[in-house]
Amino acid sequence: MHILTCSIWITPLLVLRLAHAAAAEPLRSLDPKLHHLRSGSQAEWQEFADKTPEGQRLEITFAAQVNERESTLFIRQDDVKLDWRVQLNGRNLGTLFLMEAPLVHALAVPAQTLREGNNTLAILPPGANDDILVGDVKLDPRPLKEALNQAHVDVEVSDIENEKAVPCRVTIVDELGALAAINTLPDQSPARRPGVVYTGNGKASVGLLPGTFTIYASRGFEYGVATQRVSVAAGQTPAVRLQIRHEVPTPGMISCDTHVHTFTHSRHGDATMEERMLTVAGEGIDLPIATDHDYLADYSEPSVKMNVAGHFTPVVGCEVTTAKGHFNVFPVTLGSRVPDFRITDWPGLMQSIRSTPGVRVVILNHPRNIHSNFQPFAATNFNAITGENRRGFEFSFDAIEAVNSSA
Repeated sequence: MHILTCSIWITPLLVLRLAHAAAAEPLRSLDPKLHHLRSGSQAEWQEFADKTPEGQRLEITFAAQVNERESTLFIRQDDVKLDWRVQLNGRNLGTLFLMEAPLVHALAVPAQTLREGNNTLAILPPGANDDILVGDVKLDPRPLKEALNQAHVDVEVSDIENEKAVPCRVTIVDELGALAAINTLPDQSPARRPGVVYTGNGKASVGLLPGTFTIYASRGFEYGVATQRVSVAAGQTPAVRLQIRHEVPTPGMISCDTHVHTFTHSRHGDATMEERMLTVAGEGIDLPIATDHDYLADYSEPSVKMNVAGHFTPVVGCEVTTAKGHFNVFPVTLGSRVPDFRITDWPGLMQSIRSTPGVRVVILNHPRNIHSNFQPFAATNFNAITGENRRGFEFSFDAIEAVNSSA
């Protein structure tokens, strides 16, 4: 298969100019342009249907010297759904960040990766269709943590009604509206991603590049959003004080998430158990149901460890993961056995689930998703017009998951 390649060359004259600029400013532009790449043969979204991609991969060739210590790459990206590998001189540095929002991604360049003379940075496509925008690549000779700690902002968020600190999400975007490359101090929140920090106590000290940013504070659907624009130079640490209001009164009601995973126990997604405690509190979820795959997770101790135990009531549940469908079940009495996920006959499976101590709710998850080559609501299994289950038996679960993050 012929692979289209978009190649960028930095000329010796440009290298000379960049070298002079580097004496005053270490951050060096390798390619200021944003490129449209397509990994497959078809447009991923309608917005790309009438656009011709520049290629399937991007190569940037530039002159440099050997880096004796770790350096940092900054890459601007947008609409990245699949794993696009990033290589420098044939060495894997990692992948673009899996997010379909615009952001600036920071990647460490290990010592001795750059070489004297010509170097080639390559962004390589996945196998499936994915349209992305990528470019505005910059190289910083400093290690990643040092590069992202040139400037700081100290953010404090409180509830406007009582002026008390509140768990929340802090979002930071640059002047182009992209999630900024950020860092947090070792004693700060571990729940950090490009442009986003979750804090359990309303406080976050965030390291970033010098520049102008917009900072948002939010806490789920019931709260409003506070915004402040700030410009920060190298060595500065401005203080940002934001207040958010509980805008949507919900007397007698609770917010609940019945499908919550951790990378710690499910090995997908990217939130550890500790990070998940902060995201649950920061999004204002009152009743999180722990539903790791065929595992009974208890959030009680981790929520105490992360100092957010008073902000939600955890429930032990399980995503019973069979070859013929996935089911969220809860509550489950801690210490019980996980329902038998080897059962593929739904009546027998329901009997196993209902006999698990404590279980009162069974939800059929993502019925139109395909797992293990099986789709619960495939046309061959379910008549969408009559509601008939063509496999014969009656449905006996309590609810159906209509939408989740994979939809």
